[in-house]
Amino acid sequence: MPSIYLIPNTLGDSQIERSFPSYNLDVIRSIKHFAVESEKSARKFLKSCGVMPPFAGIHLHLLDKRTNATELSLILSDANGEDIGIISEAGCPGVADPGSNLVLAAYGNGWNVIPLVGPSSILLSIMASGMNGQAFTFHGYLPVGGSERVNKIKELELLSSQTQYTQIFIETPFRNEHLYADILKACKQNTLLSIACDITLPTEEIRTMNIEQWRKHPIVIKNRQVVFSMLAPKHKKAKD
Repeated sequence: MPSIYLIPNTLGDSQIERSFPSYNLDVIRSIKHFAVESEKSARKFLKSCGVMPPFAGIHLHLLDKRTNATELSLILSDANGEDIGIISEAGCPGVADPGSNLVLAAYGNGWNVIPLVGPSSILLSIMASGMNGQAFTFHGYLPVGGSERVNKIKELELLSSQTQYTQIFIETPFRNEHLYADILKACKQNTLLSIACDITLPTEEIRTMNIEQWRKHPIVIKNRQVVFSMLAPKHKKAKD
């Protein structure tokens, strides 16, 4: 049976050599069918991997959050029994990414699924945070609205305190500062916050401090790729 290869992408304009083993490049250069979130960025990525324009014989199939079950089946059938590569917009396919839908469809049709090694901002941020990497939860994007977002932050802080699970979340770059301000406003001073900016890029910056320290030593994160991680002190149960 053919295989679906899960192909990680760089986390921005970082060097291919820093992010992937050479085996990935050999696989990428052997594939003719790719499921991608954006044709423009996929072509840029393929070019950086040595698949040069005019991309003769290369077929790009759109795969985003709006791709329905019928379109997923068409992606598989259009490959005519040849391997398919799923390219994430950034990081690893299937992790905070619509690639998981095609993976599930591939399993239903008897395909092999092969994940390739590559950068994941979520895992790299928890590695560098100093927080609990044994038990953590990734929440994706928090609510956009001010009061709703603040309430969610307080909810995650309480959950972290009760379970000691690290709580991980992200935001779009142009809204980072609003989320950051709400975290500093909503959380208790001894709650730990890790901010991982521009992971694997020349501008990479990762810091972990408690909220009180963050209030004294702020960071500029506007329009940067950021992963936030939170760990609150263990909740003390009231004595009987």
